[in-house]
Amino acid sequence: MVKHQRLPSFSLTQEARGLDAGPQLVQKLIGFGDHRTADIVDRIATEEVAHVAVGVYWFLAVCQKMNRPPSSAFKDLLKEYDVELKGPFNYLARDEAGIPREWYDPLSIKKQEDQTQLSEVYDRLACIISMEKENSNI
Repeated sequence: MVKHQRLPSFSLTQEARGLDAGPQLVQKLIGFGDHRTADIVDRIATEEVAHVAVGVYWFLAVCQKMNRPPSSAFKDLLKEYDVELKGPFNYLARDEAGIPREWYDPLSIKKQEDQTQLSEVYDRLACIISMEKENSNI
């Protein structure tokens, strides 16, 4: 595996999954009465935010050097290595680490696609209105 491919495969997938699973595990441990282990897991989960943020930083730097859009580069690597990101996602921790939601969240991806389609429709309507104005002046 090439170094630039290791970034998303580890920091942005496995460590990011720790952001999602950590708080849930803490709650389970507290439920079992194991507060000591819960405190340790909580600290580890908190530290994962910084690890993921470093991975995001370097992945963005590599994408910039390769002249590749980070979102599509990340998704291409997920497809290439047959990695499926599963929720539930800890949006607050992922946001804090700097992972854009459109990289991993199907709802955000859908919203972005819908926004793009609406923008295209708006542009077409503006063109039609402009043509109608020109035709009405003839």
